[in-house]
Amino acid sequence: MSNIETLSETKPFAFIVALDPNGWALMKRDLDLIKKVLLAVQARTDLAPRPVSVEGYDEVIVARHVQMLFKTGFLEGAEKQSGRSYAPIVMVTDLSWSGHEFLAALENENIWAKIKNSFSSDELAKMPLEALKAAAIGLATMLAKQRLGL
Repeated sequence: MSNIETLSETKPFAFIVALDPNGWALMKRDLDLIKKVLLAVQARTDLAPRPVSVEGYDEVIVARHVQMLFKTGFLEGAEKQSGRSYAPIVMVTDLSWSGHEFLAALENENIWAKIKNSFSSDELAKMPLEALKAAAIGLATMLAKQRLGL
């Protein structure tokens, strides 16, 4: 079987998603989507474990970003087999403490703009997530010190 699968069994007229040999969706990391995933989880009003969806994004790409955020400790939950060929689904319950800290820094529009204007989308996709988190929190720390006159 090819490493190209369709989602036609779940969505009519779905597009083709390339998969690696392990069944993971091949994609570039998208910082805008990462922020939207974290915001979607933060906006929940309960801790019921469920997948995350983000309007305007393909569910496979969102699921892969969610899985990466889960594996790096930004999201709490559990993985379960999806019954499909592409990847397990993460049943998300909440943001972790680390996820809350990262999102808090990204929610500051000055910090978000500084990061987005300092790096190309390709550079952001290749930068380690922990480095982005450290930079965002570092900017937040610097802003707090400036406001306090320190």
